[in-house]
Amino acid sequence: MTGREKILRLAGLYGDALGLERTTVSWRLFQDTNKLDALEGGRDLFLGRYESAMLFFSQNWPAHLSWPAGIERPTLEAIPA
Repeated sequence: MTGREKILRLAGLYGDALGLERTTVSWRLFQDTNKLDALEGGRDLFLGRYESAMLFFSQNWPAHLSWPAGIERPTLEAIPA
């Protein structure tokens, strides 16, 4: 699974679990309401933005939702300062 696929999968699950529009999830991750659509369309992210998004999901994942299999869950210690 590519990094793009991981972000999009987590964004979809997170948004569905909390009843959020994709634009809202995109804003929470990137302060850009269109970034998730751009990623789905083939655009790229800088590595720091990817790591920040993954950490956001890990720290804000809904308690009632299991973290998806096949996607490593990052910890704050795993992300370089």
